[in-house]
Amino acid sequence: MNERVTVEQMVTRARAHVAQIAAGRHVLAIQDTSEINYEAKRGRKRGLGKVGNGSDVGLFVHPVLAVDAETGHCLGLADVQVWRRFKRKAADYRKQPIEEKESYRWVKGPRRAKWGLTKADMITVIDDREGDIYEKWARLPDRRTHLLSRACRDRAVLGGGTLFATMAALSEQHRFTLDLPARPGQRQARKAQLSVRFGKVGICRPTSCSDPDAPRQIELSAIEVREINPPAGEKAILWRLLTTHEVETVEQALEVIGWYRQRWNERVRPAAPAGARSGRRARA
Repeated sequence: MNERVTVEQMVTRARAHVAQIAAGRHVLAIQDTSEINYEAKRGRKRGLGKVGNGSDVGLFVHPVLAVDAETGHCLGLADVQVWRRFKRKAADYRKQPIEEKESYRWVKGPRRAKWGLTKADMITVIDDREGDIYEKWARLPDRRTHLLSRACRDRAVLGGGTLFATMAALSEQHRFTLDLPARPGQRQARKAQLSVRFGKVGICRPTSCSDPDAPRQIELSAIEVREINPPAGEKAILWRLLTTHEVETVEQALEVIGWYRQRWNERVRPAAPAGARSGRRARA
Protein backbone atom coordinates (compact mmCIF):
# COMPACT_ATOMS: atom_id res chain seq x y z
CA MET A 1 0.00 0.00 0.00
CA ASN A 2 1.30 3.44 -0.94
CA GLU A 3 0.67 5.72 2.04
CA ARG A 4 0.92 8.79 -0.19
CA VAL A 5 -2.30 7.80 -1.96
CA THR A 6 -5.50 8.26 0.07
CA VAL A 7 -8.91 6.70 -0.38
CA GLU A 8 -10.31 10.16 -1.04
CA GLN A 9 -7.87 10.72 -3.89
CA MET A 10 -8.81 7.40 -5.49
CA VAL A 11 -12.51 8.18 -5.14
CA THR A 12 -12.04 11.64 -6.66
CA ARG A 13 -10.25 10.14 -9.66
CA ALA A 14 -12.95 7.48 -10.15
CA ARG A 15 -15.70 10.11 -9.86
CA ALA A 16 -14.03 12.30 -12.48
CA HIS A 17 -13.94 9.38 -14.91
CA VAL A 18 -17.64 8.60 -14.37
CA ALA A 19 -18.53 12.29 -14.79
CA GLN A 20 -17.38 12.26 -18.39
CA ILE A 21 -19.14 9.09 -19.52
CA ALA A 22 -22.34 9.94 -17.60
CA ALA A 23 -22.94 13.11 -19.60
CA GLY A 24 -26.44 13.21 -21.09
CA ARG A 25 -27.52 9.93 -19.50
CA HIS A 26 -30.12 8.93 -16.95
CA VAL A 27 -27.86 7.46 -14.25
CA LEU A 28 -28.97 5.02 -11.58
CA ALA A 29 -26.84 5.74 -8.51
CA ILE A 30 -27.09 2.42 -6.66
CA GLN A 31 -25.79 2.40 -3.09
CA ASP A 32 -25.29 -0.35 -0.52
CA THR A 33 -22.96 -1.31 2.32
CA SER A 34 -20.55 -4.25 2.43
CA GLU A 35 -18.81 -5.63 5.50
CA ILE A 36 -15.23 -6.79 4.93
CA ASN A 37 -14.35 -9.40 7.58
CA TYR A 38 -10.64 -9.98 8.26
CA GLU A 39 -11.04 -12.16 11.35
CA ALA A 40 -9.26 -15.09 9.67
CA LYS A 41 -6.22 -12.81 9.21
CA ARG A 42 -6.45 -10.96 12.52
CA GLY A 43 -2.82 -11.69 13.38
CA ARG A 44 -1.58 -10.08 10.17
CA LYS A 45 -3.79 -6.96 10.17
CA ARG A 46 -3.51 -3.74 12.14
CA GLY A 47 -5.75 -0.77 12.76
CA LEU A 48 -9.05 -2.48 11.96
CA GLY A 49 -12.32 -1.97 13.80
CA LYS A 50 -15.14 -4.37 14.68
CA VAL A 51 -17.66 -5.61 12.14
CA GLY A 52 -21.37 -6.26 12.57
CA ASN A 53 -21.12 -9.15 15.04
CA GLY A 54 -19.21 -6.90 17.47
CA SER A 55 -16.21 -9.19 17.82
CA ASP A 56 -14.58 -9.93 14.45
CA VAL A 57 -12.20 -7.37 12.98
CA GLY A 58 -12.70 -5.66 9.63
CA LEU A 59 -14.08 -2.56 7.98
CA PHE A 60 -17.07 -1.30 6.00
CA VAL A 61 -17.33 -0.09 2.41
CA HIS A 62 -20.28 1.90 1.05
CA PRO A 63 -20.05 2.39 -2.74
CA VAL A 64 -22.38 4.31 -5.05
CA LEU A 65 -22.38 2.48 -8.37
CA ALA A 66 -23.34 4.43 -11.50
CA VAL A 67 -25.42 2.42 -14.00
CA ASP A 68 -26.97 3.57 -17.28
CA ALA A 69 -30.74 3.36 -16.79
CA GLU A 70 -31.37 2.62 -20.47
CA THR A 71 -28.79 -0.08 -21.14
CA GLY A 72 -27.98 -1.43 -17.68
CA HIS A 73 -24.28 -0.89 -18.38
CA CYS A 74 -22.04 -0.13 -15.40
CA LEU A 75 -20.39 3.29 -15.75
CA GLY A 76 -18.17 3.10 -12.67
CA LEU A 77 -18.07 4.33 -9.09
CA ALA A 78 -19.63 7.70 -8.33
CA ASP A 79 -18.58 7.56 -4.68
CA VAL A 80 -17.09 5.25 -2.04
CA GLN A 81 -17.00 5.58 1.74
CA VAL A 82 -14.68 3.40 3.83
CA TRP A 83 -14.74 3.39 7.62
CA ARG A 84 -13.86 1.39 10.70
CA ARG A 85 -16.12 0.93 13.72
CA PHE A 86 -14.38 1.40 17.06
CA LYS A 87 -17.29 2.04 19.44
CA ARG A 88 -20.84 0.92 20.08
CA LYS A 89 -23.92 3.07 19.58
CA ALA A 90 -24.44 5.70 22.26
CA ALA A 91 -27.42 5.37 24.58
CA ASP A 92 -28.99 8.47 22.99
CA TYR A 93 -28.18 7.35 19.43
CA ARG A 94 -31.69 7.96 18.07
CA LYS A 95 -31.60 11.57 19.31
CA GLN A 96 -28.26 12.41 17.71
CA PRO A 97 -28.10 14.50 14.50
CA ILE A 98 -27.95 12.24 11.50
CA GLU A 99 -24.56 13.74 10.59
CA GLU A 100 -23.15 11.99 13.68
CA LYS A 101 -24.59 8.56 12.83
CA GLU A 102 -23.22 5.85 10.56
CA SER A 103 -26.56 5.98 8.72
CA TYR A 104 -25.52 9.39 7.36
CA ARG A 105 -23.67 7.43 4.67
CA TRP A 106 -27.02 6.98 2.88
CA VAL A 107 -27.25 10.77 2.54
CA LYS A 108 -23.57 11.62 2.16
CA GLY A 109 -22.82 9.08 -0.61
CA PRO A 110 -25.51 10.23 -3.06
CA ARG A 111 -24.82 13.88 -2.24
CA ARG A 112 -21.16 13.46 -3.17
CA ALA A 113 -22.13 11.41 -6.23
CA LYS A 114 -24.27 14.34 -7.41
CA TRP A 115 -21.18 16.57 -7.36
CA GLY A 116 -19.56 14.28 -9.91
CA LEU A 117 -22.65 13.70 -12.04
CA THR A 118 -23.42 17.30 -12.91
CA LYS A 119 -23.51 16.48 -16.64
CA ALA A 120 -25.97 13.61 -16.24
CA ASP A 121 -29.43 14.24 -17.63
CA MET A 122 -31.07 12.71 -14.56
CA ILE A 123 -30.01 10.77 -11.46
CA THR A 124 -32.08 8.19 -9.61
CA VAL A 125 -30.60 7.14 -6.26
CA ILE A 126 -31.53 3.52 -5.50
CA ASP A 127 -31.13 1.66 -2.22
CA ASP A 128 -32.71 -1.10 -0.18
CA ARG A 129 -34.57 -0.87 3.11
CA GLU A 130 -31.68 0.44 5.21
CA GLY A 131 -31.67 3.58 3.07
CA ASP A 132 -35.29 4.45 3.91
CA ILE A 133 -34.37 7.51 5.98
CA TYR A 134 -36.64 10.53 6.32
CA GLU A 135 -33.78 13.04 6.24
CA LYS A 136 -32.72 11.57 2.89
CA TRP A 137 -36.21 12.04 1.43
CA ALA A 138 -36.17 15.61 2.73
CA ARG A 139 -32.71 16.69 1.52
CA LEU A 140 -31.63 14.93 -1.66
CA PRO A 141 -34.34 15.35 -4.33
CA ASP A 142 -34.11 18.25 -6.75
CA ARG A 143 -35.05 19.03 -10.34
CA ARG A 144 -32.93 16.22 -11.78
CA THR A 145 -32.33 14.00 -8.74
CA HIS A 146 -34.87 11.34 -7.75
CA LEU A 147 -34.96 8.70 -5.04
CA LEU A 148 -36.13 5.08 -5.18
CA SER A 149 -36.03 3.00 -1.99
CA ARG A 150 -37.57 -0.16 -0.66
CA ALA A 151 -39.65 0.90 2.34
CA CYS A 152 -38.39 -0.28 5.70
CA ARG A 153 -40.58 1.55 8.20
CA ASP A 154 -44.35 1.28 8.48
CA ARG A 155 -44.64 5.05 8.66
CA ALA A 156 -47.62 7.15 9.63
CA VAL A 157 -49.27 8.57 6.52
CA LEU A 158 -51.12 11.77 5.87
CA GLY A 159 -54.84 11.38 6.59
CA GLY A 160 -54.32 8.63 9.18
CA GLY A 161 -53.25 5.02 9.07
CA THR A 162 -49.91 3.45 8.26
CA LEU A 163 -47.91 3.02 5.08
CA PHE A 164 -47.97 -0.75 4.65
CA ALA A 165 -51.74 -1.06 5.12
CA THR A 166 -52.30 1.89 2.78
CA MET A 167 -50.17 0.28 0.06
CA ALA A 168 -51.88 -3.11 0.46
CA ALA A 169 -55.26 -1.43 0.04
CA LEU A 170 -54.36 0.12 -3.34
CA SER A 171 -56.11 -1.35 -6.36
CA GLU A 172 -54.27 -4.04 -8.30
CA GLN A 173 -53.26 -2.61 -11.67
CA HIS A 174 -51.15 -5.30 -13.34
CA ARG A 175 -49.60 -8.77 -13.08
CA PHE A 176 -46.38 -10.12 -14.49
CA THR A 177 -44.22 -13.23 -14.18
CA LEU A 178 -40.66 -13.12 -12.90
CA ASP A 179 -38.01 -15.85 -13.07
CA LEU A 180 -36.52 -16.10 -9.58
CA PRO A 181 -33.06 -17.71 -9.43
CA ALA A 182 -32.32 -20.25 -6.74
CA ARG A 183 -30.65 -19.19 -3.50
CA PRO A 184 -28.92 -22.14 -1.84
CA GLY A 185 -30.43 -22.78 1.55
CA GLN A 186 -33.11 -20.12 1.04
CA ARG A 187 -35.27 -20.93 -1.98
CA GLN A 188 -35.53 -22.97 -5.14
CA ALA A 189 -35.70 -21.40 -8.59
CA ARG A 190 -39.28 -20.67 -9.62
CA LYS A 191 -41.53 -18.53 -11.77
CA ALA A 192 -43.24 -16.02 -9.52
CA GLN A 193 -46.49 -14.35 -10.47
CA LEU A 194 -46.48 -10.82 -9.09
CA SER A 195 -49.25 -8.30 -8.65
CA VAL A 196 -48.60 -4.57 -8.94
CA ARG A 197 -50.35 -1.79 -7.05
CA PHE A 198 -49.41 1.87 -7.07
CA GLY A 199 -50.62 5.28 -5.95
CA LYS A 200 -49.71 8.43 -4.05
CA VAL A 201 -48.87 8.50 -0.34
CA GLY A 202 -47.92 11.27 2.06
CA ILE A 203 -45.44 10.09 4.71
CA CYS A 204 -45.32 12.04 7.97
CA ARG A 205 -42.16 13.24 9.66
CA PRO A 206 -41.29 10.70 12.40
CA THR A 207 -40.41 11.72 15.93
CA SER A 208 -36.95 10.18 15.36
CA CYS A 209 -36.14 12.68 12.58
CA SER A 210 -33.24 14.79 13.82
CA ASP A 211 -33.66 17.58 11.27
CA PRO A 212 -35.93 20.38 12.58
CA ASP A 213 -36.07 21.87 9.07
CA ALA A 214 -37.43 18.69 7.48
CA PRO A 215 -41.00 19.10 6.15
CA ARG A 216 -43.84 17.70 8.21
CA GLN A 217 -44.91 15.46 5.35
CA ILE A 218 -43.51 14.37 2.00
CA GLU A 219 -45.58 13.15 -0.95
CA LEU A 220 -44.20 10.13 -2.77
CA SER A 221 -45.28 7.52 -5.29
CA ALA A 222 -45.75 4.06 -3.77
CA ILE A 223 -45.55 0.74 -5.62
CA GLU A 224 -46.32 -2.61 -4.02
CA VAL A 225 -45.08 -5.76 -5.80
CA ARG A 226 -46.51 -8.88 -4.12
CA GLU A 227 -46.18 -12.53 -5.10
CA ILE A 228 -49.43 -14.41 -5.66
CA ASN A 229 -49.69 -17.97 -4.26
CA PRO A 230 -46.01 -18.71 -3.55
CA PRO A 231 -45.06 -22.40 -3.20
CA ALA A 232 -45.71 -23.97 0.19
CA GLY A 233 -42.84 -23.26 2.54
CA GLU A 234 -41.44 -20.47 0.36
CA LYS A 235 -41.39 -16.83 1.47
CA ALA A 236 -43.46 -14.65 -0.83
CA ILE A 237 -41.77 -11.85 -2.76
CA LEU A 238 -42.88 -8.49 -1.40
CA TRP A 239 -41.36 -5.20 -2.51
CA ARG A 240 -42.78 -1.97 -1.11
CA LEU A 241 -41.14 0.75 -3.19
CA LEU A 242 -41.21 4.49 -2.57
CA THR A 243 -40.02 6.99 -5.16
CA THR A 244 -40.04 10.67 -6.02
CA HIS A 245 -40.77 9.74 -9.65
CA GLU A 246 -44.30 10.22 -10.91
CA VAL A 247 -46.06 6.84 -11.15
CA GLU A 248 -49.48 7.24 -12.69
CA THR A 249 -49.54 4.42 -15.26
CA VAL A 250 -48.67 0.73 -15.42
CA GLU A 251 -45.84 1.57 -17.83
CA GLN A 252 -44.29 3.99 -15.35
CA ALA A 253 -44.68 1.49 -12.48
CA LEU A 254 -42.93 -1.25 -14.46
CA GLU A 255 -40.15 1.12 -15.44
CA VAL A 256 -39.49 1.99 -11.80
CA ILE A 257 -39.58 -1.71 -10.83
CA GLY A 258 -37.02 -2.38 -13.56
CA TRP A 259 -34.75 0.33 -12.15
CA TYR A 260 -35.03 -1.15 -8.67
CA ARG A 261 -34.05 -4.57 -10.01
CA GLN A 262 -30.81 -3.03 -11.26
CA ARG A 263 -29.64 -3.28 -7.64
CA TRP A 264 -28.57 -6.73 -8.73
CA ASN A 265 -27.44 -5.24 -12.07
CA GLU A 266 -30.05 -7.31 -13.90
CA ARG A 267 -30.45 -6.41 -17.53
CA VAL A 268 -33.87 -8.12 -17.78
CA ARG A 269 -36.90 -6.01 -16.91
CA PRO A 270 -40.53 -7.07 -16.38
CA ALA A 271 -42.46 -7.21 -19.63
CA ALA A 272 -44.40 -3.98 -20.19
CA PRO A 273 -47.87 -3.86 -21.79
CA ALA A 274 -48.03 -3.44 -25.54
CA GLY A 275 -47.07 0.06 -26.64
CA ALA A 276 -45.17 0.89 -23.47
CA ARG A 277 -42.14 3.13 -23.84
CA SER A 278 -39.15 3.60 -21.57
CA GLY A 279 -36.64 6.39 -21.31
CA ARG A 280 -38.08 8.93 -18.94
CA ARG A 281 -36.36 12.31 -19.16
CA ALA A 282 -35.59 14.91 -16.56
CA ARG A 283 -38.42 17.20 -15.59
CA ALA A 284 -38.15 20.85 -16.54
